[in-house]
Amino acid sequence: MALEHSREERTARLFTEELHLFNLPETMQGLRGEPEYAANGRNGTTLVKDAELRVVLQVLREGAEMAEHHAPGPITVQVLDGEIQFSVGEVVHTLRPGGLLVLPTRRPHAVKAARDSAFLLTIAPLARPEA
Repeated sequence: MALEHSREERTARLFTEELHLFNLPETMQGLRGEPEYAANGRNGTTLVKDAELRVVLQVLREGAEMAEHHAPGPITVQVLDGEIQFSVGEVVHTLRPGGLLVLPTRRPHAVKAARDSAFLLTIAPLARPEA
């Protein structure tokens, strides 16, 4: 089943004043059924996005990677399914369901799926860039 969102659903996610309810297992399954996952071994969807908060659901096939990057604010990573290797510099942290990682603003990091995985990424973008 492909995950499809109407324009209204996507637009509604921009407003955190509204209540949003997500079925994460169903959304994970939908993401894994989309062409992006088949082609690249990874896929994701932004569940909520505004100036102060972003919540993103990511799915990765075993062996898939997200190259080193950084976020515009502090982040949390919570694994929902599988196992990921979260690298910060030379240090690799293994995250499994039930684990929560908190990373400061603009800290370079990379992600690799040790098994088929899904994780929830929360970003709190800074209003102004850090010096």
